[in-house]
Amino acid sequence: MKRLLCFVLICITFTVLTAFAEAAPKTTKATQSAQPKADKPAVITSRTTPIFIEQKGADNLGSMLAFELKSTCNTTSLFKMTGDDVPKITVMLTTMSEFTDRPTIGSVYSIVWVFSENANNLKYYLAQDTGIVTAENVTMLATSIANKTDQIALQYGYLFE
Repeated sequence: MKRLLCFVLICITFTVLTAFAEAAPKTTKATQSAQPKADKPAVITSRTTPIFIEQKGADNLGSMLAFELKSTCNTTSLFKMTGDDVPKITVMLTTMSEFTDRPTIGSVYSIVWVFSENANNLKYYLAQDTGIVTAENVTMLATSIANKTDQIALQYGYLFE
């Protein structure tokens, strides 16, 4: 009699366990597709900062610096060059020859970064920098100014919200 009772209990246990196993969600291995997915990196538009570069000065090295800075900012995905009446960081670059009788030796520059919400509001001062540009360091200096512009955009990013 005990054996029969044990046998019945074992049968009931197995029946209940199989019923629970069928009701439980089954985990399956994710099947790998035959074709790999194309690598399409997404452009993050929230990180793009609208900027405007304005240059004053008639010296050649200063004009080269302004052109190289605009080219650097145009080729990177961190900035969007705009002249529209939108919130933006304006990079005001002023240059002049270091020596008026020898204009090819070097130029002095002054940069002021300001934030303008629109054309009807005052501009807010953000930062400034000064230095000397020569024919040898124009590209390096433009990259350095673009880097500092990005750092300023990160620091004052809340202004665009």
